Amino acid sequence: MRLFIAEKPSVAKAIAGMVGKSGNGEGYEGYIECSNNTFITWCYGHLLALVPPEEYVGGKVQSWQIPIIPQDWKMSPRQGNPAKQIRIIRELLAKASEVVHAGDADREGQLLVDEVLEYLGWRGKTSRLWLSSLDDESIRRALATIKPNSALRPVYESALARQYADWLAGMNESIAISRNLQALGIPGAWSVGRVQTPTLALLVDRQRAITEFRQREHYQVMATLTGGIEVQWQIPEDLLVDGILMNRHEADVVAERVAGQPCQVEKFSSKNGSRAAPLPYVLSSLQKMASSRYGLSAAQTLEAAQELYEAKLITYPRTDCPYLPVELRDKAGTVLVAIGLDNANGVDITRTHVAWNTGKVEAHHGIIPTGQKTDMVLSQNAHNVFSLICESYVRLFMLPESYETREAIFLFQGGDRFRATTRIVMKKGWTRYGKHEDDTETVTHGELPVLSNGETRRCLSVDVLIKHTTPAKPYTDGTLITAMTGIHKLVADPEMKKRLRETSGLGTEATRASIIETLIKRDYAKRINREIHPTHRGIDLIGMVRRVAPEIADPGTTALQEDSLADIAASRTTMADFMAGQIQTVRQLTGILLKGKLIDKEILPSECPACGGVRCIKLTSKAGKPYHRCPDCNAAFADKDGKPGVRFESSASDAENKSGQPVPDSGPQCPACKKNTCRKFTKTGKPYYRCGVCSSAWWSDRSSDNKLGSKWDAR
Repeated sequence: MRLFIAEKPSVAKAIAGMVGKSGNGEGYEGYIECSNNTFITWCYGHLLALVPPEEYVGGKVQSWQIPIIPQDWKMSPRQGNPAKQIRIIRELLAKASEVVHAGDADREGQLLVDEVLEYLGWRGKTSRLWLSSLDDESIRRALATIKPNSALRPVYESALARQYADWLAGMNESIAISRNLQALGIPGAWSVGRVQTPTLALLVDRQRAITEFRQREHYQVMATLTGGIEVQWQIPEDLLVDGILMNRHEADVVAERVAGQPCQVEKFSSKNGSRAAPLPYVLSSLQKMASSRYGLSAAQTLEAAQELYEAKLITYPRTDCPYLPVELRDKAGTVLVAIGLDNANGVDITRTHVAWNTGKVEAHHGIIPTGQKTDMVLSQNAHNVFSLICESYVRLFMLPESYETREAIFLFQGGDRFRATTRIVMKKGWTRYGKHEDDTETVTHGELPVLSNGETRRCLSVDVLIKHTTPAKPYTDGTLITAMTGIHKLVADPEMKKRLRETSGLGTEATRASIIETLIKRDYAKRINREIHPTHRGIDLIGMVRRVAPEIADPGTTALQEDSLADIAASRTTMADFMAGQIQTVRQLTGILLKGKLIDKEILPSECPACGGVRCIKLTSKAGKPYHRCPDCNAAFADKDGKPGVRFESSASDAENKSGQPVPDSGPQCPACKKNTCRKFTKTGKPYYRCGVCSSAWWSDRSSDNKLGSKWDAR
């Protein structure tokens, strides 16, 4: 039996439509039976998840146990439908002679099917169906070019390395900072992430720039020459402060000096140019435009694009390559007819655009319409996003915009130089059709005729313009996505900036939207209309992290990690080398977050006497007496010279046991944890011992008051 495993049910049904359904053709049993002894089943995204740290230590993670570095990584089915689907796939694999991996054609798509096969112990023949579009022709072409799944092993290892790195950093560093803050009396869980935290840092830095902004007044001199030519003073560099003129007197002096005076054309130049239509959208540029044009969040844009993809209307949306394979150009006429733009003004099907370049196409190509029709009822967001994609596609068959730019430098007798520029559009070409993220506006100053060097003009009027600096704008989904993809622009270090210019940025096309939503869900960021702002909690987190381990919040560090993951996928480096570096970094950062001074508050250096936790919290009882509690094992201690003293028998809110006396922590060591147990008494007065770390309990041995007897059953 040949078994296809798709990433989701809609993809499975599309493949089944081409393979040929028979029997259970609707997939009600979790699979579709097709002709020629072929079955097609599916995942629901990731069916499996890495188990939490508690699974590796057998209970609550204590501060002395981190960082947790699994030697054998464990996975478990997610609850609900994923667990049921795993059982279905297991039963189908038992009958299969070949598996065809039909996950999405990207890093995560490779991982989510491969991890299921690994989890279920499949060792048989495995092939790979690489789909970049769900239209019939693309599926037919992919079925004819199935290749061994082993060829994609580097892509799988890249995704696996990303998954492990995220777990190591996120789990260990989050526990470490949470334990540290709990020990300072700050409750709750705090979350640190390999990509999440640097993204939050972008929001915090922008908010700080807005908050700390102080408006400054600056000046410029504008003049009108004979012939209606508007010119602007070329301010000498030595008069500029941060690129602007702050001294009003200097502007007034120049205005008075040139008023009514003649000037000569020192230099005139003109240049003809053209601007071709922009390349097709990738996901990030589509998210930016959808945010600007329709106010959609990054997640809403991705959801709409996925809806269009599953309706077979567009090609694969999670792409970062804007180029197109030349072979798709042959069906351009059909596509234009299908989207109703074949007769659009200026469209020429024979026109060639630089986007058609097979040599530059990577795993996926730019997002374009497929030319297929659909009976599905689409959401309004999907309609809006589809209009952007069609608009981008039709422009590829339109003339470039052609224009002429002119520039003139005028020199007055006093040595003052003024400049005039203009941009004259000769043919609008593709720019007549909609808008695009690359649309630009050229600053012009009135009309500028053709001039000759040495030609004389006179200043008819002059004004000193008073201007004001403006603050940066809060991020929107679109501008935040742009910042994440062009992270090199926000890095100060020249060497780092140069290196990051060629990297993939912060996060990936497939993950950036979910990162933004995660920050909002965890109360580190919030949306106000179309803007994204950090919350007080988010600002506090970045402040604490930067105080002890600034590299965690450094976007450049994470962007370089993404670059390394791309190197694994391209076989330029190994997963083992990457993970060795990640483990070393996590060990270092976990220790810093656990013991570093996150806030200006007294930190007790003493460990918990019961479990060896990093430190105890100093609290005050209802009676006003100081005591200490361990956030790891919950043990409470009397205060002795500012440090944990004798352990209490009762709850931490009481400072004494029932007899009014503290109970000494004198029990024998726990066989599992090697930490001292505490002697306690049942309601009937029988003595027993309990471990504060693992909560195991034993009866007191009758032959000795300080010896463990029989162990209690788990309770």
